[in-house]
Amino acid sequence: MRALSLLLFLGFLKAQALAPGDKAPLLEARDSYGRPVDFRGSYVVLWFYPKAKSPGCTAQAKRYSELHGEFQRLGVRVYGVSHDPAAEQCDFVERLALKGGMIPDPEGRLARAYGVRNLFGFYSRDTILLNPEGRIERIWRGVNPFKDADTVLAYLKERLR
Repeated sequence: MRALSLLLFLGFLKAQALAPGDKAPLLEARDSYGRPVDFRGSYVVLWFYPKAKSPGCTAQAKRYSELHGEFQRLGVRVYGVSHDPAAEQCDFVERLALKGGMIPDPEGRLARAYGVRNLFGFYSRDTILLNPEGRIERIWRGVNPFKDADTVLAYLKERLR
């Protein structure tokens, strides 16, 4: 039990390693349909979530989808990222008719790079905003799935006006 507690604590410390202004780990990624994702040249929102089709994740995904047009008008690209395999994410997107992209991260590369905690394949609910210069603009850890999209959009509207 002590070993598990220590591992969880060390995982928490790692999640705090990145800070606004840091160079973003710009890794290669593909969306759930296999298309390459480019993190460069515009604002990019990466909202990490625990599990497709769970209640909180569904609410969060629906809200990002509802606000998709507003993010697009600001020139912001939005991607949900989870440990789920691509097929599970595709089903999630199609079942709910979601707008925006999803990135499967079953090996945890993106989660590790952005300091997102991963406990038995369930990511912590964190949102990372990358700026067009390839830097971390803002980090929200442990977000509320019902308010996250609105919080991020409000920040961007204030920042980009």
